[in-house]
Amino acid sequence: MARVLVGYERGDSVGHYRRLLPVAEALAARGHQVTFFLRNPYDCRAQITKNPFPFIPTPDLVPPNPAEREPKRMGSYSDIMVYCGFGRLETLFTATLAWRTLFDQLRPDLIVCDHSPVTCFAAYGRIPVVQIGDGFTIPPAQDDVFPPFRAKKKVTVDPDQLVSVMNDVQGRLGGPRVPCVTAPLRTAGRLICTLMGLDPYKDLREDPVIGPTEGLQPPTPMPKTQSLFVYLGIDQRITPRFLEVLKASKLPARAYIRGMTEEAAETYARPGLTFYKAPQPIDEMLRDATMTVHHGGSGMCLASCSAGRIQLALPIHEETLLNARALGRIGVGRMATGKELEESGQEILDETVADPRKAERARIIAEEIRDVGPFRPMERIIETCESVLGGR
Repeated sequence: MARVLVGYERGDSVGHYRRLLPVAEALAARGHQVTFFLRNPYDCRAQITKNPFPFIPTPDLVPPNPAEREPKRMGSYSDIMVYCGFGRLETLFTATLAWRTLFDQLRPDLIVCDHSPVTCFAAYGRIPVVQIGDGFTIPPAQDDVFPPFRAKKKVTVDPDQLVSVMNDVQGRLGGPRVPCVTAPLRTAGRLICTLMGLDPYKDLREDPVIGPTEGLQPPTPMPKTQSLFVYLGIDQRITPRFLEVLKASKLPARAYIRGMTEEAAETYARPGLTFYKAPQPIDEMLRDATMTVHHGGSGMCLASCSAGRIQLALPIHEETLLNARALGRIGVGRMATGKELEESGQEILDETVADPRKAERARIIAEEIRDVGPFRPMERIIETCESVLGGR
């Protein structure tokens, strides 16, 4: 039996938890001792109650950044590392020391993580790591620098500065020197759990793309009556703008707005619009909707694509922005900014949900996903973990 630490240090809502939970369950079924580390245990409390794995809160020593509520002007993954604390000695040293302390207490034989650059750095040269992510969270690391998110995008911080900070931390803690900014992410396993068409690095990818661990739905006939399923976070600035549009619309809609109070729900209430207090079964919501409205998170993109639904994405950061553009590229949806919603939100909503070309593309994409499958990512993940543990 091995001790395995499973979790994530970046990301909101419960998408990362849901991606990793099947992995934790499979490892536990094989007799391994699994402990979670969670960035947002409060948001995951319902899932934790159903699946009570022991867990620890993720050390999060980076001050909250208001800019995280809007798409950032970032050039590559190294800029994300800056927001995670790699740009300052005091921040990275303290975060790394916190992780080292936890490692000494928990003594993991393996770490399985998603979107966890500080964790990977703290484990560098000490503990093997298998990364599981949706593509964006595991950028190609075969070169000395990370590729840009988009053509002509430039990094805002010199990667050599991050390498200097990392090596300063390693020198103080007695760890091995880091040769380049991508080195901490060159882990023992790097498994991409998404569909090729939604991988922002698909043209540069050398890592195996093994398919989603959860969230895919069977193709479902499009309802004859137009209706919406809305899944957004009330703490994002674009959400109230869309809710104003939705309130003025006559389209039937069902919505789960994460973090919404009853008072706020009353503000936007109207006939034909239902607000849920808790997350709803996604298969039921998709079955009765002709279009989904979401922030562009990987889970909702995958579920909506596999079910054959039109999508309107309201991106909130770089990852969701890339996902939203991918939906437009494959023809199943479009994105909208806060400004566009204020200027012509009703027109955007009505035209998108009624677009026959998007509906047809959504049907085709869903059938293609079904025909390419079935995906068996868990087999590949567990095989990789057991191989790393066996080698250790």
